[in-house]
Formats: sequence, structure tokens, C-alpha cells
Amino acid sequence: MGTFGVLVICTANHCRSPMAEYQLQAAVDARLGPGAWVVSSAGTRADDGRPVHPLTEQVLGERGLSAAGMTARRLTPAVIRSADLVLTAERSHRAAVVSALPAALGRSFTLRQFARLVDHVEPLAGDDPAELGRTLVEQAKLARGLGPMAGPEDDDLPDPIGRPLSAYQTCAATLDDVIARIVRPLPELAAP
Repeated sequence: MGTFGVLVICTANHCRSPMAEYQLQAAVDARLGPGAWVVSSAGTRADDGRPVHPLTEQVLGERGLSAAGMTARRLTPAVIRSADLVLTAERSHRAAVVSALPAALGRSFTLRQFARLVDHVEPLAGDDPAELGRTLVEQAKLARGLGPMAGPEDDDLPDPIGRPLSAYQTCAATLDDVIARIVRPLPELAAP
């Protein structure tokens, strides 16, 4: 056994990546048990220490989640190196990850791309959360090329910054769907 770390990236680590971090952590905890995976986030152009956007906190609250006290951190090679899986809001963020640490290429995907790949993964068996995470990544990599080619509109998660609450709610709803698809192959290990 060991740990499995997921890093979620957006631009400012202010809206999309905190939403995805908390929503994914909750979904994995419900499936594998609390703390089975460690989900964190960062931003390609984050201002270290900046709090989460109030509308991000509001839409997380609508889901029974809270990012209170969470602050932004800038993406660095060390942060990337610590993750077993890197999920990004946009293709440009994935490019920034790979530019900063080329060795991360095989474990870096946009959120929506990873969900599409995981759609091809059969249910996984096992009781080691870290091994399940590694297997999920390997199976997703094997699924590359199975579906139709995707464009940026299929991969990029629209940024709600500067838009009304409804844009944040749409972003969170999109993440609900994407994350449900990502955790679908994982076994139900959490105690009821």
C-alpha cells in the first residue's frame, strides 16, 4: 500500500481547480474511503495565498463541500513531481505541466479527456487504493485512440471567472459529470 496523489490544475487556482479538487476528493472518499487518495490543486499563474473565489465557495457549499481556508498555490516542477495523476482544466494547462516537467507527460490529461478515456475502462478490482489509482491511469492511457478525435471544445472546461453565479454552477455541474465518469470503474470500498 501507499498513497496516490491527484493534482488538479487551472490558471489561478481560484475557481476551477479548487472546485475539481474538492468535488473529486469527495467522490473518491465516497467510493474508496476517506483519504484513500490525496487530491490537491495548483495554478499555472496563481498568486500564492489568494483565497478561493467567493462564488466557487458558494457552489461548493451547494454540494455540502467547503474550501474555507484553502489558498492558491503556483504550479512548480516539485508540485507536479509529487502527483501520480495530473488533471487540468484546459489543454494549455496540460502543456504547461509537460513543459515544466516533461516526465509528467504520461500521467497528465485534461479532466474531460481523462473522463472520456476512463469511459473505456472496465470495472477495477482490488482493495489497495494506490494500486487502483495507478491501474486506472494505465488503463486510461491504453484507451487513447479508441474514441473520436477531440477538439479544444471537448477538452477545455470553460472558466467562470468574471461571469455570474450561473457560470460557476455550470462549471460545477460539468465537473459532477466528469468526476462521476472518472470514479465509475473504482470498486466500492468505503464503509456504508
